[in-house]
Amino acid sequence: MKKCTRKQFAELKTLFTALFLFFPVIVDSHPPTDPEVAANSGSGFDESSSAATPESKNQARIIGRIISATASSIQINERTIPLSASGEFSFSADLPRGDFIDLRHHDLQWTLYLEPGKTVALSLTAGDLATLHYQGDLQPINEYLQKEAALNREINDFLNQQWISLHCRNEVQYIAVIDSLKGLFLNALFSFQEAEEDVSAHFIKLYRAEVEFGLNELILLYPQNHFRYTNDRVELSPAALQVVTIAAIDDPELIHRPSYNKFCKAWIDHYAEIAVAQSGEQKHYNLKKMDALFPLVPRLFKNQELVDYWLSEYLNEHVQNTWLVNSEKYIREFLSICQTDLYRSRIHDLYDSCREAEKDHVVKTYKSINGFSLQAHLFYPDDYRAGEKRATMVIFHGGGFVLGNPSWAFQSGRHYADLGMIAIAAHYRLSNYRDITPIAAIEDAQDLMLWLRANSDSLGIMSNLIAASGWSVGGQLCLTLAIFPAELPLQNIDTVPNALLLTSPGTDTRGWFTELLNGADIDPLQFSPVDHVAAGLPPTLILQGRDDTVTPLRDVQRLYDKMIAAGNACEMNIYDGVGHLFTPTALGDQGWPKPDPAIQSRANERAEGFLRGLGFIGEEVRR
Repeated sequence: MKKCTRKQFAELKTLFTALFLFFPVIVDSHPPTDPEVAANSGSGFDESSSAATPESKNQARIIGRIISATASSIQINERTIPLSASGEFSFSADLPRGDFIDLRHHDLQWTLYLEPGKTVALSLTAGDLATLHYQGDLQPINEYLQKEAALNREINDFLNQQWISLHCRNEVQYIAVIDSLKGLFLNALFSFQEAEEDVSAHFIKLYRAEVEFGLNELILLYPQNHFRYTNDRVELSPAALQVVTIAAIDDPELIHRPSYNKFCKAWIDHYAEIAVAQSGEQKHYNLKKMDALFPLVPRLFKNQELVDYWLSEYLNEHVQNTWLVNSEKYIREFLSICQTDLYRSRIHDLYDSCREAEKDHVVKTYKSINGFSLQAHLFYPDDYRAGEKRATMVIFHGGGFVLGNPSWAFQSGRHYADLGMIAIAAHYRLSNYRDITPIAAIEDAQDLMLWLRANSDSLGIMSNLIAASGWSVGGQLCLTLAIFPAELPLQNIDTVPNALLLTSPGTDTRGWFTELLNGADIDPLQFSPVDHVAAGLPPTLILQGRDDTVTPLRDVQRLYDKMIAAGNACEMNIYDGVGHLFTPTALGDQGWPKPDPAIQSRANERAEGFLRGLGFIGEEVRR
C-alpha cells in the first residue's frame, strides 16, 4: 500500500484539482440513487429491549449527558432514547461482539465503538461535536475515532467534489488515488495500535476491515462508473483485482458490517458478470446470473456459512424483484444444498409468504420472453359470479423502474375489489443496467393492456371500462399507455385506459430514466409523457404531495397545465405537509415511503369519488 501523510493528502487534492480542470466537473454524490429506492440498513446487535439483564456477559451500555439539548431524544442506531430534563440518557443492549454504533442528536451524527460488558460514558454540548468527551471503558478508542472523523469528512468531501472527474481517469491513476486514501487511514490506525498496547484487537480488525472493504469497493465499481461518465467500457485488470483481494472476505464475523456486504456484493457481481458474458443462452440476464451464482459462490468463499449466506441474499433479492414465478427453480436448488439452518429458514419463510400472498386471487401469465414470465394478478369482488363483466382497475407499482414486484399492489387490488371492481396487480420487467431498460417496462405495460382487452370475455372484464392506476414510475407507465398507445388493429383494441389515476407520478424521461437506458442509442424524450400531451386523453386524477422531492410538484404541475391546455379532463389534488406518496415532509423522501394515514385516507376518498363519477363503481356497473 502506498503510504500517504496528511500533508501529502493536501498536495494530492491540489494535484487532482489541477488535473481535473480539463474535464467538466459537476458536483455529484457517490453512485447516485433514485430517492424512491433508498433503503435503511439494520444494526448488528439485539436492541429489542432497553436493557439487558445485569448478569448478562453481553450487556453493553452507553450513558451520557447532552448539555443544552436541542431535541428531546438521542437516536442510537435504530432506537430513539429520551433525554431527561437535565439531558441525561442511558442505553443498554445485548451485544454479541464489538461493533460500531451510530448516534444522532438533532443535526449531529457520530460513531462510537462498543463491546460486550463495557460501558461508554460521554458528554456533549448540543450543536458542537468538538465538545464531545468520553470517559469509562474504551475511552482511547473512541477518542481516536473522534479524531479520525475529521479526516473521514475531509476525504468524503474530496471524493464528492471530484467524483466525476476522478472516474474519467484511467485505472492506474484511479487506483493510485484510492490506495493513497487507504494509506491515510491505515497508517494512522497502525500508529494508534503501537501507542496503545492494550487496544482491543477486535476494534483493530473491524476498523481495518471498514477501511479496506469500503475503499476497495470503489475500485470494483470503477468500470461501471467510468462508463457512466465517459461512455467508455473498460474491465478491471488482473493487477487491480489483486489489489482488492482481501483475506478477511472469508470471515463470517464480518457479515453484519455494511462495508463488508457492499464489497462482497460488488466482488461477486464482478465474477458473475464474466460468467454471464460467457453464456450463450438466449435468456433474461437475471436468470443467467442466478444460474451462474450457484457454482460461482462456492468457488469464491471457503466458509460454508458464507456460501449459504450469499446465495440466500441473492436469492432473496431475485424473488423480490422478479417474483415467485421466476424464482421457484432457484429456491428448490438452494434448499437442496444449504447447510445453515438460519438461511434455510429465511428462504422457506420467504417462499411461504409469497405463496400465502397469492392465495386470495387468480394468477395468469400474460407474457413470456427469454425465459422470463410476467403475470397478471386478478382480484375479483366477493360477489362476482361467473359470466359477469365488471369495470376493471390495472395497478402499476412504483420503485424507480429498478425495484418492486406485483405484491406491492396487492393491497390496492383488494381495495378496488372491495369497491366492486376487478383489480389487476401488474408484473413488469425491471431495469438491470444490462439487457432491460425502462423501455421494456413500457412494452410490458402495453402488452398487458392488449392482453386484457383481447381476453376480456374470459376474464370478465368490460373492455371499455378499464382504468389504470399507478404511483411514481407506475403512474408514468399509466401515462405512456394513453400517450403512446399500441394497438391490435385486426381486433380493434388498443392500450389507452378509459381513466387514469396517478399518485406522485413520474412525468418525463430526463435524468433517472435516461441513466437507466445504460448508453442505448435511444432518444429518451420520445417516451416522455409531458412532452407529448395531446387532446383526447382519458379523464385523469392526479394526487400529489406539495413537498415531493422525488416527483416534484413543479414537474407534475407542468403535466397538469398541458393536459388542461389540450382540453383534456384533468383534476389535480395537492396535499400540504407531505412529500412523495404522502410521506410527511419532516421525514423526508430519502427512505421508504411512510404515507400519512389521514392524507392517504383523503386521497382514497377522492379517488373513489373520481371513479364513481365516471361510472366505474356502483351496482349498475356489471353485465
